[in-house]
Amino acid sequence: MEEEKEKKAAQGIGTLIIFIAMILVAAVAAGVLIQTAASLQSKSLDVGKQTQEKITTDLEVIQVYGANATDGTLDGGNDTLTVVIRLGTGSTPIKLSETSIKLDSMSSIDSSNYIYFDGAYSESKYNYTYVIQGPNAVDGYVTPGDTISVRFILKTGIRIHESQSLTIRVIPKNGAIKPVDMTMPSASIYPVVHLYP
Repeated sequence: MEEEKEKKAAQGIGTLIIFIAMILVAAVAAGVLIQTAASLQSKSLDVGKQTQEKITTDLEVIQVYGANATDGTLDGGNDTLTVVIRLGTGSTPIKLSETSIKLDSMSSIDSSNYIYFDGAYSESKYNYTYVIQGPNAVDGYVTPGDTISVRFILKTGIRIHESQSLTIRVIPKNGAIKPVDMTMPSASIYPVVHLYP
C-alpha cells in the first residue's frame, strides 16, 4: 500500500513537472507571438503611411508656356519653359529638391530631365518662384495654397517646332505622376507661347 502511495506521488510530481513545462512553453510562445504582432503592426503602419503618401501626393500643372519663340520654335540652350504648379486637393507637401521635371518631345530621341538647383536656372536645372504663397508656406516646398512657377532652359539639341506635340511630367519623390500633353501652336510669332491649357 505504501508502495502504491509512492507510485501515485511520483506520478503526481511527473504530471506537475509536465504541467509547469507546458506553461513555460506557452509563455515563451505567447511572448514570441506578442513580439511578432507588435513588429507586424509597426510595419503595417509604416507601409500604410507610405501607401497613403503615394496615393494622396499629387502635383497639379496649371499652366505651361515658353519664352523667346518668335522664330516659330523653342530652341534648346536659349529658350525657356515655365511650368506653373500647385498641390492637388488633399495632397501632402512636396519637397522641390526631390522633384524632377521630364520633357518628352519629338525633336530628340532622348527625353530630358530637369532637377532643382538652388541658384540660377540653367540647362538640366530648374529654379522656382512663388506666384502665391499659402498660409503655411515653407521655402523649398510646395504646401497647400502655394502656386509655384518653375522655369528652366531647354537642353541644347531640343527644338520644338510649330504644331509639334510634347509631354511634360512633374515627378515628385512619392506620389502620382500625371503626364501633361500639349501641342506647340501652329503660328508662334509672339515672344511668349502658351502651351497648356
